Amino acid sequence: MSRIKLFAVILSGTFAVPALSQERDATNPIQSVVLQEEAPSPRLPPVDVLPNDQAEPAQETLPSVFDQNALFNDSAEFDALFPSLSDQMLQSWDDGARGAPLSLFDNPRAIDIISRQRLMEKAPLDMGQALENEVGVMVQRTGRGQSSPYVRGLTGQQVLIMVDGVRMTNATFRSGPNQYFNTIDPNTVDHIEVIRGPGSVLYGSDAIGGVINVVTKSANYTSVNYLTGGTIQRFSSADLGYTGRVSVEGFTESTGFYGGGTYGNYNNLDIGGSPDAPTGFDVGRQPATSWRYNAADLKVTYLVDDTSELIFGLQHYRGEDIFRTDRFPSDRESIFDPQVRDLYYLRYQGICDVGLADFYQITTSLQRTDELRKDRDYRVGRDPNVVSERSFFDEQFGLTFSFMKSLDSWGTISYGFDWYHDEIGSARSDIDYGTVPPTIDNRPGEIPDDAYYSRYGGYVQWEGWLNDNVLLTGGIRYEHITAGATVTAGSVSEHIDPEYQDWVGNIGLTYKLTDEINLVGSISEGFRAPNIDDLATINGNVFVGTQLPNPDLMPENSITYELGAKMNTERFRAETYVWWNDLQNYIDTSAPNTMLLLDRSNGHAYLNGVEFSAEYQLSYNWSVYGNYWYTYGQNLDMDEPLSRIPPQQGTLGIRKRWNDGRDWFDTYAWLVDKQDRLSARDISDTNRIPIGGTPGYATLNFRYGRMISPRQRLSLNVENLFDEQYRVHGSGSDGPGINALLSYEFTH
Repeated sequence: MSRIKLFAVILSGTFAVPALSQERDATNPIQSVVLQEEAPSPRLPPVDVLPNDQAEPAQETLPSVFDQNALFNDSAEFDALFPSLSDQMLQSWDDGARGAPLSLFDNPRAIDIISRQRLMEKAPLDMGQALENEVGVMVQRTGRGQSSPYVRGLTGQQVLIMVDGVRMTNATFRSGPNQYFNTIDPNTVDHIEVIRGPGSVLYGSDAIGGVINVVTKSANYTSVNYLTGGTIQRFSSADLGYTGRVSVEGFTESTGFYGGGTYGNYNNLDIGGSPDAPTGFDVGRQPATSWRYNAADLKVTYLVDDTSELIFGLQHYRGEDIFRTDRFPSDRESIFDPQVRDLYYLRYQGICDVGLADFYQITTSLQRTDELRKDRDYRVGRDPNVVSERSFFDEQFGLTFSFMKSLDSWGTISYGFDWYHDEIGSARSDIDYGTVPPTIDNRPGEIPDDAYYSRYGGYVQWEGWLNDNVLLTGGIRYEHITAGATVTAGSVSEHIDPEYQDWVGNIGLTYKLTDEINLVGSISEGFRAPNIDDLATINGNVFVGTQLPNPDLMPENSITYELGAKMNTERFRAETYVWWNDLQNYIDTSAPNTMLLLDRSNGHAYLNGVEFSAEYQLSYNWSVYGNYWYTYGQNLDMDEPLSRIPPQQGTLGIRKRWNDGRDWFDTYAWLVDKQDRLSARDISDTNRIPIGGTPGYATLNFRYGRMISPRQRLSLNVENLFDEQYRVHGSGSDGPGINALLSYEFTH
């Protein structure tokens, strides 16, 4: 049994979510999101499993969605292989998420969960592929081995990324797209939670466009000891690439563990196409698209007693020879080698039936990012013999406290406190290989070597049913941020120590029109203080020229209005939203001037859009599905489009799952319109955006996976069957031409 399911078992004696329990007390004027029942003290009960020699294979290869026999009798349910909106929810226990455990059907916010089943079918080679084709999300790639998710038209500093509920976004994240999302090994991921729209009340600064929480795999709780190991081997044809992973999982007495190691090596990408490809595209293998990485991970869970547990997590990622494809071979060569992220965290969590909390979670973390970029400049007047090695590190320390308390008929309250502190250092060495021996000129790095960034905040959120049909949610947060650095411009240096603070709030409403239709709406504030990249970094890692710091920037504030409807029947599930984001004090980067310098300043902008996703079950194991979304962004001060706004796009597919979801077939089309609404920055960025805009495209794809023995599976994913040449808007590398991805999985 998974730890998500275990938490549901634990809370069954303390909490009952309305989506799962239709009985409510009609005599109370306000109903609780979770209803208190008389029950003994909560415990962490053991889960009965088969003995080791009869146990089913581990979840990595054989995830059980439901009883296999259910397919062949009258008790089978339509949501067994395709979970309904009522069966999906964010869970504080397993995910580090915050707030009451509302189902996606009852939650007034726009949330998607990319499940382990869906990730297994996608077989992603990187985190960008794990999120690709999801509603409201565009994945931009300046080069392969890099990916930057756009959520509702925003990316980089304005989208908060977390791993197991621990902040991954740090104070060095650049404006616009960056590569750091790819420093997560996709083979370690259990599922991904995407909150579209501001999440600043629960998660703090930076969560303006949305929140992405990547939840990694854990061992299963069992009542007997077990040990299992497995391997995944993948081969991709378009880049002659290889991915290999070995993992081990087990549980003994009161300790569970999951860990493994991964290696990936990918060559230059065959981008397909034909001689009549659009202007700005070439045919064949795109240069500077090779890369490789290695990763390791470990998660240990120790049951302290019947009501609490201790979790230790470790993640290591090292990427090598990762090109900025947009710069080569036109004017500059930039290679990240290495790109490293290390995460360590210790979490203590548990449940109780007295005091100020029914559930508590305390997490301390350390994340270190190390980056070395090697630049060679081929522009007129520059010496290509000089390689500029620019490095920095960011050590981010974190401490979070999260609590949840049922107020019986008066709803549920969630509250907490979080603190993160960044210490940053950098260096630069210009090495002239045109001399013998090479000469080295040591210079200050792009980021001030004495930079720091601290943030702390506290939040309170309440959820409750006002009556049988109306759910109300509301929350408030106080956030405080300080920064420090010595900013150097020419021969002038000045130490800055700005301080920012703000209050943000949200309110959401769900109206149960019928048992199968919910109408939802929300108003959410977002907040992002300028980070070290905005305030103090002289950043040469931009599309053209050098981006200058501005220590006088003001914090970004947003307010997002959202209306939607959710349908959840036995066979049909659908969600649709209309949203508007008023973005004030938007920190914008100008187009390069004649000296190729880019300024940063505050402005006013807005974004709005439409999102729709649906799935209809034709039978127990067949379904048709699709999504469509459109985003519009406008810079009001400059009277021009916001930079890199995603084009309208969608997917349409049909799939089959059988044998408890261990076997599948899926074919789908990805349809993307052209994007010719360009800002001045976009027009100047001809290395990534063709003149006149990014052409539209359509690809046809299929996935097939089949168990070939009780412990072995083969799967084949074929992308872009018609060899369409295309590029995701704003990317430096093209998409693959026709590409076959063959996977072999074995569990022992």
